[in-house]
Amino acid sequence: MGRRRIPLVEVTSEDRRSAALSSSELPCLRDIATVNITRGCAHGCLYCYTRGYSNYPGEGRVIVYSNLVEKVQAELFRKRKPVSKVYFSPSCDPFQPLEPVLDATYGLMKLLLGRGILVAFLTKGEIPERFLKLFAPSPHLVHAQIGMTTLDERVSTTVEPNAAAPEIRARNLDRLVESGIRTMVRLDPLIPSLTDTDGSLSPLLDRVARAGAEAIALNYLFLRSALRGRLLSGLHEVTDAATGLRDLFSIGTDLAMYRGRHRIRALPADYRKANYTRISRLAESHGLRTHLCGCKNPDLTSERCQIAGAPAPELF
Repeated sequence: MGRRRIPLVEVTSEDRRSAALSSSELPCLRDIATVNITRGCAHGCLYCYTRGYSNYPGEGRVIVYSNLVEKVQAELFRKRKPVSKVYFSPSCDPFQPLEPVLDATYGLMKLLLGRGILVAFLTKGEIPERFLKLFAPSPHLVHAQIGMTTLDERVSTTVEPNAAAPEIRARNLDRLVESGIRTMVRLDPLIPSLTDTDGSLSPLLDRVARAGAEAIALNYLFLRSALRGRLLSGLHEVTDAATGLRDLFSIGTDLAMYRGRHRIRALPADYRKANYTRISRLAESHGLRTHLCGCKNPDLTSERCQIAGAPAPELF
């Protein structure tokens, strides 16, 4: 399948007034500067938890921060402790298919790399050629994660309607690895009986291994109450498993995130543990290491998923 159509999104800009570089309360990003390019995201993923944030601009709207380069320049100058790494982006994708977003991402990454600051990112979008050229002189200063859970175009289009098609994400992976950039794949969120089966995962893991990715990070779907209805309704379009998924969550576990300030509904701990172990063994058969996100599975592990390149041991 080729490129998807650029979504109809209202794009506006505004100056960011609060600090551009901020710290995250997620353990995987602790002590790492993070930055958001936008409020809202054009990818429209059914499971996106940021829809529940108080500053979410609403469906079909993306607000681009227009003064990030100037803000970050000033903040880097003022910081007592040098910034060595910046993660893009906790609440949006830095590679949304919108030129104003891409321009803002490019300008800020160029500034950081020019100062010898490592750039880490997670994306489900298409990475344009100009970024690969920007990364080429200093691949050691880039850490990439490509988010993908399926090679099935129909599933991907339903769950992540405006994100890049699976084959484009796979090409991202190829080109990043060929450029000498440390690159992982993030299987997040895995959806029971849809994207977590051996039949679905085996071709994906084979593709990832052939591209030369060094490892994968794992995490199952979780729910926030405000998003539950929309997500389950959307899944009914592609699978009969939505009813079973509702039943699984009904016996699931309530977990605290962000230092206890947010509650999520996770799948039962025994279910997650057994299936993480199964998927890790499947990945091993393809020569891939696995890492589990302890932020979203605090009842199973305190390990980290290397979302911004921090070292983490093998888990299974």
